[in-house]
Amino acid sequence: MAHRKISQSVFGELNTELTAPQLFTLAMISMEQTPKQSHLADKLGVKPSAITVMIDRLVQSGHVIRKHHETDRRIVLVENTAEGTAVLAHYNDVQKKIIFRGLSQLPPEELHIFVNAFEKLLIFISSKDPFL
Repeated sequence: MAHRKISQSVFGELNTELTAPQLFTLAMISMEQTPKQSHLADKLGVKPSAITVMIDRLVQSGHVIRKHHETDRRIVLVENTAEGTAVLAHYNDVQKKIIFRGLSQLPPEELHIFVNAFEKLLIFISSKDPFL
């Protein structure tokens, strides 16, 4: 629920026509560093036809480019453009600002409790595969 509220606040300040799934796709492309389109579909848990439509829209909006693999032209790679990278960086900046603004409203003792709980969560996530 908190994640949804943060996302709504971020989108309210972001001033972009991209959807949340499109931004998430840009983030995945960035993390995977020029992935195959089929690999991206697998990572996002969608059918290849769905990722094709998503990438088509991101290409049309100038946020992503498609490239063919150097040795196997059947393999389609996707890469964020400078504009896609900039939008993603702006999204991350706005998200950090909103989270900081919210955390700055907490009294010191509540902030300490929050930080301790978050550190324990990070230890748990680091020790296990969070997607299992």
